[in-house]
Amino acid sequence: MQAYKKVGLVAATVGTALLTTSLIAYPKAAQQRQQRADVIIVPGHPATRTGQETPVLKSVLDQAVKLYRRGWASYILVSGGAIHTPAVEADVMAQGLIQRGIPRAAIIRERHARHTGENFALAQPLLADLQLTRAIIVTVPWHMRKASFYARKYSIRHTISVAPAPRQVTEWQQAKYYATTYAKMLLQIPLAYEFKTKK
Repeated sequence: MQAYKKVGLVAATVGTALLTTSLIAYPKAAQQRQQRADVIIVPGHPATRTGQETPVLKSVLDQAVKLYRRGWASYILVSGGAIHTPAVEADVMAQGLIQRGIPRAAIIRERHARHTGENFALAQPLLADLQLTRAIIVTVPWHMRKASFYARKYSIRHTISVAPAPRQVTEWQQAKYYATTYAKMLLQIPLAYEFKTKK
């Protein structure tokens, strides 16, 4: 019994150390506080295989639309390729925004990103071309530190607006999303902190 307790204590200590490392390595940006920006950025979230919105994706889009309608930004940039399903995430998100009444001219699509880092690496030149310098990033709670880190890495000035977890996502599922995301963040620390190479 003592051996099990020791193993549990070691596991808890290691888990705490790993979590702390992730939190330090990926600092969180300030949350949006009624401060106008130029653009709302929605990094990719998977759609269904038939190109429909999942509950998580719906929550993120609803939050982006709410900010847009309140006048906090003039554009919404959606980013994501066909990674988890055959559907291009940016196209699904753009269609969802149009169905919610967002003008096509206000939607910027980035259709090739394969992961969070590329969401912001590929968005940055699009923002520069349009001279959009301040962003509000809309994402779910377990993704905000990772999104904020990569926005900062690619010199995108931003705040975060957290979309609420949908009712369909249980607390247990949220815990799994946090654990999975933070584990990936920990493994990606060496890659995340690589300096951008000059072309």
